[in-house]
Amino acid sequence: MFHYWFAVARAITSRFTRPRVAFDSTIRREFRVRLLDCDGFRVMTAAKYPMYMDFIRWEMIARSKLFDAVVQRGLAPTLGSQKLIYRRPLKLWTRFTVELELAGYDDKWIYHIHRFEQHGELRALGITRALIWKRDVPTAMDELLTFVGARGPMTPPEWVTELFARDKELLERGAGVRGVR
Repeated sequence: MFHYWFAVARAITSRFTRPRVAFDSTIRREFRVRLLDCDGFRVMTAAKYPMYMDFIRWEMIARSKLFDAVVQRGLAPTLGSQKLIYRRPLKLWTRFTVELELAGYDDKWIYHIHRFEQHGELRALGITRALIWKRDVPTAMDELLTFVGARGPMTPPEWVTELFARDKELLERGAGVRGVR
């Protein structure tokens, strides 16, 4: 857990050490597979990919106007759902890059694509949707996006929204099968 909070703090301080970016920029960050990221086979465990996705999203927030908008308004960015596709393992001590690209947004959700790359090859793909809360109520995105310089709507690709289309239904089904083994 120490590594997680250290990396988040580093991402936030990057606002003072790295150039500012537009909220819709594609950013990249290089990481190294650490010993505690790995399973017994010396490859990064599936549980660590979302952590690195968090790090790059934190950096995007910190280096863009989103940070000011979130802090000034007392908002809380929250991950709503994520999908991960693993293609090839990342091995112990090797370097890899995570690229964050804005896929689009609607009146409630912001969609991102995360690419894990190594030696010019895609190793894993993560797609997330996040929203921003204020006092347990999702914030209307219009005002926030205007503040950060959005140039109008940016509808995410259909393949991205289709990934999340049944999330609510799956949650309701999951809640209904408690105690079933």
